[in-house]
Amino acid sequence: MSIAVLGLGNVLMGDDGAGPYALAVFQAEYQVPPEVTVVDLGTPGLDLAPYLAGAGSVLLVDTVRAEGTPGSIHTYNKAALMRGKASPRVSPHDPAVGECLAMLELAGSGPRQCVLVGIAPESTAFGACLTRAIRAAIPAVVARMVAELRAWGAVVTPRHPQFSPDIWWEMPAAGPV
Repeated sequence: MSIAVLGLGNVLMGDDGAGPYALAVFQAEYQVPPEVTVVDLGTPGLDLAPYLAGAGSVLLVDTVRAEGTPGSIHTYNKAALMRGKASPRVSPHDPAVGECLAMLELAGSGPRQCVLVGIAPESTAFGACLTRAIRAAIPAVVARMVAELRAWGAVVTPRHPQFSPDIWWEMPAAGPV
């Protein structure tokens, strides 16, 4: 069974980068078998469809507008994602995940399972760093990712030794060339 783990978000918009950040930490701390694909997609819009089409299971990690304090974690299954009402979209994430899933279901190629692990942001203002609340939530997000993957039968093993996550967008800029 194919499994896709997809990080969504704009790393230049503060907490909106939580999905790619959590994905980088996950990859630094865990290894997965070849049937599990791990990809940071940024803000794909319609380009999300090919990553969902025909997949057995899809795990998405992103920030979400949700009730709760910044850093609170919210998990949505495929049915919950598809229940959202379609509305005009004007963000870089458009179309929304639910609309993309609905389009693929109509085409007969939607993923069998889909779960979104969402993090409520504190700030999505321009800037390449996560707020303290979101940074503190990342270990719990990664633990939730591992739990979901293991529930789907994926063999997720800790890396020994672990390595530092590649958070390239937080690195200081190089001097003049």
